[in-house]
Amino acid sequence: MEEVEYLNEIKPDYAGFVMFFPKSRRNINTDTAKKLLKGLEKNITSVAVTVNPTMEQIKDAYECGFDLIQIHGEVSDKILSNPYLKVLKAFNVTDIDDFGKYSSIKNIIGYVFDSSAPGSGKVFDWNIIKDISRDGKPIILAGGLNPDNVEDAIQAVNPDGVDVSSGVEKNNGHGKDRQKIIAFVNKVRSM
Repeated sequence: MEEVEYLNEIKPDYAGFVMFFPKSRRNINTDTAKKLLKGLEKNITSVAVTVNPTMEQIKDAYECGFDLIQIHGEVSDKILSNPYLKVLKAFNVTDIDDFGKYSSIKNIIGYVFDSSAPGSGKVFDWNIIKDISRDGKPIILAGGLNPDNVEDAIQAVNPDGVDVSSGVEKNNGHGKDRQKIIAFVNKVRSM
């Protein structure tokens, strides 16, 4: 809840919450998600960050109150054909060749480009996506961004948005650091 208070103070456009992925130390359950979302200001778009989600998990995320679903990995056509679903489709640099297959799907409202190991805090070669064809949907750059490199990332890729997690964590890796969040957001907003 302390981190939600940081977000309410700093007011980023989006707030992501890892769901249904127990391998991640950031993973939360639906009860925790509901509590956190109740505390999050409504003008901050909430995003359930998932990996290979099932239809049941998508339903659970919406029942928690999330605005968008960010999907890493595979997603079935059945899920993407749901007209009420709003998806940010995430690509690791290893599956970027699949980008074209998703660009015509109306429910995908934007794309997240991440490193080959999402959540690792590792930067990838931004040149890989520099010339990706834009189809009018927002492109969000992720993967190892932090207050020290976000300006370079924005200049290199010119994304519509940036995504950070590891880069604003406390030095011990447990939770987010308020000052790092402020530094990151201030640098992004100054661009």
